Amino acid sequence: MRCESCGVIVDPAHAACPLCRRNLHGKDAASLAGNRWYPAYTVQEEERASTLLSKWLAFIVVAVISVSVIINVLGNRDVWWSLYLMPCMLYAWLFIRHTLMSRSHLGGKVIVQLLGLSGMLLWINVVADTNYWSTGYVIPFLMMAATFFITLICSTKKMRWREFAGYLLTLILLGFIPLLLYAVGMSHVLWTAVAAALYALLTFGGMCLLADKGFRQDIKRRLHF
Repeated sequence: MRCESCGVIVDPAHAACPLCRRNLHGKDAASLAGNRWYPAYTVQEEERASTLLSKWLAFIVVAVISVSVIINVLGNRDVWWSLYLMPCMLYAWLFIRHTLMSRSHLGGKVIVQLLGLSGMLLWINVVADTNYWSTGYVIPFLMMAATFFITLICSTKKMRWREFAGYLLTLILLGFIPLLLYAVGMSHVLWTAVAAALYALLTFGGMCLLADKGFRQDIKRRLHF
């Protein structure tokens, strides 16, 4: 049988169209009580506790930053202490939201924390208007420490080389950022920038030598070789 309403082909055993539920045999609604339908259900969108906590966390961070800026503007403007508080609050939100509450991959968490902490220190360094201690010393050693941490994890099991391949390549590329900062004049310490770049190259060489053949093939695929 064909439903005159929606045009679908319906088994004659059915008294009503399964799609639009219109009567096919001219029977009333009472005669359709014995017809088998898929069980009716309602979709309930339950907001997860983690999502609600994330929203509250973001609200608290925005509120604290806003209140601190207003107090700083209306109060003593000789020292802009709110500019130091802002990056700390943003980094605290990043640490709680992306590292503690997120189910992201460990390699991604390490990279995000590296970028977030480096950005916070650079912000404070620029606001303080002092020598670039963050780009000269802290950021290069942070990048080497993050690369060493991921390498140490990969060394525990051979299968983890392929699991962390993309994150290691990202950290190796980030290892050359201190040299770039030195080239543009945002860092005045050459040996730390060279050390970070050299450590990145040594890590890449060690990856290619110590990892298995499957990992090397994965590296070639990622680099489009």
